[in-house]
Formats: sequence, C-alpha cells, structure tokens
Amino acid sequence: MSRLLLCLLCLVSPLAAATLDDAKTAYESGRYADAVKLLMAAAQQGDARAECGLGVMYEHGRGVPQDLGHAMEWYLKAAAQGNASAENNLGYLYFTGQGMDRNDDQAFQWYSKAVAGRTDKDDWDASIAWTNLGNMHFWGHGTPKDPAKAAVCWQHAVDLDNPYAANDLAYLYEHGLGVDKDQARSITLYRKAADQGYAHAESNLAVMYETGQGTMQDYAEALKYFGEAAAKGNGFAQFKLGRFYERGLGVKADPVAAYHWYLLADRKGEERAKDALARMKTLLSPAQQAEGEKQAAAGAQP
Repeated sequence: MSRLLLCLLCLVSPLAAATLDDAKTAYESGRYADAVKLLMAAAQQGDARAECGLGVMYEHGRGVPQDLGHAMEWYLKAAAQGNASAENNLGYLYFTGQGMDRNDDQAFQWYSKAVAGRTDKDDWDASIAWTNLGNMHFWGHGTPKDPAKAAVCWQHAVDLDNPYAANDLAYLYEHGLGVDKDQARSITLYRKAADQGYAHAESNLAVMYETGQGTMQDYAEALKYFGEAAAKGNGFAQFKLGRFYERGLGVKADPVAAYHWYLLADRKGEERAKDALARMKTLLSPAQQAEGEKQAAAGAQP
C-alpha cells in the first residue's frame, strides 16, 4: 500500500471524505495532477490527511515536481494535527537524510510520536511506525541499542498484522536476542509473515524446515517456501532452490533446473551462485546449459 493511501485512511468529515475519496481514485488511476488538485482543496480546509497526502506527492514527484522541502512543510502541517502517517514519514526523511542531513535523533523522536497513544486495532500506518521504532532500538539509531525494546515495538506491530515486524521478531526469538530463545515461537511468527506474502519471511521459514529448527526437518516444506520467495525475486531463495534441485532435496534431482535457479540467483548478486554456476558448467552439456538459460530468461518454473 502506498504512503498516500495510508494518509487517506480513517476519513471523518463527510465533505472531506468525498474529496479525499476522489483524490484516492485519481491517484490509483494514475491521474496524479488531478489527485494533487483535490488534495490541495482539502488541505486548504485544514484536513491533516490531505496535508500528509500532499507531502507524499511532493516527496515522490507525482503530479508536481519533486520537492522534498515542500514535502517536509506539508508533513509538518499534518504532524501538528497529530497525523501519525505524517509523523512516520518525517521520521523516514530524517533517517534516510532525504532533503536534509541525516538525523537519527529526530527520526527516533518522530517515530515515537507516531505511535504515542495509538490504540486502534486495525491501524496499518501505526504498525509501520512501530516497526521503524523497533529498527531504531535494534540497531541503536537515535537511542541506545536494545533488542528487548525492539521486541516490544515489533510485538505492537505484529498485533497490527505487520509482516515485516513479524519477520524481525521471529529472528529475535530464533536467536534469543532481547527475548528468551524460542524457535517454536519463531516458526509461528515467520509463518504469519509468510502467509502475508513477505518473501524474506518465506525464505527464513524455509531455512527452519531445511535445518529442522523449531520443527521437524522437512525438505518438501522448505522447497515450497523457497519456491514462493524465489518467485518474488529473492536471490537467497533462488540460490537455495538451485541447491535443492542439484542435490535432490525434497524433489527429484534436476541439474538443468538447478542451473536455471543459480543463474537467477547470480543476477540478484548472490555471491555463492557464481561458484555453483561454474560447477554446473562442468556437469552440463551445452544443450542443457542453453535450456537452463532459456528457463531463466523466461522466468519459468522448472
């Protein structure tokens, strides 16, 4: 979901709602200039959601020339009214240093404001802010490094169905960082994120099945989740699929399929794929290599 659409959620005023609904429709259909006009009309009435939406449009140059200064101005207007999406977006700008010097302290403060007092049970923008705040605690950006506090933040985001936080919290439980080590809990969280289609979680869950951590070793399940992540372009998962097809783990050995997946992994920058490709070239005929390259070019499943 785009940041603009996040800004337009939870509409209150019927008049503003109608204007912002039209802006949302224009945005989704690619009519960015029309969306800007509608957002401007609502923003001039002091609507915080419209102000945040204009910040997004200026940040990304949609319907207006990209102007991070103007984006910051509109986010600040919306944040002054307590708009969590704008507060989160300000944190992101400060953290990434877009249009200004990077400032982790300011990023941490804005992320903290974005989650303060948020009690909604279905609040995606708050879940993003909780996830970002957890990242700050985990890595020690703008605050002392503290995996335990990261775990608390990520749990809040998980309660709001955020797959990224579920994946990160699963990692903490897998390795016992800031929480008691609990690989069964890790599996549950990885699966929660994987069920929402998050490729990194699918890949991590596959590793748990491959190695038998927190669950019975199951190559077929590992192959399934590596396959789902690989189809989304995850280079590590593509490399692992190559290994599974090369060695016949959970599937009949197929050197051409292995070569296909190693090729894709190499194109994603997976370093280990280079050695794997060199090895496969000594085993495959030119015709087999050509078939693997054909599959990789078409993005076809073997």
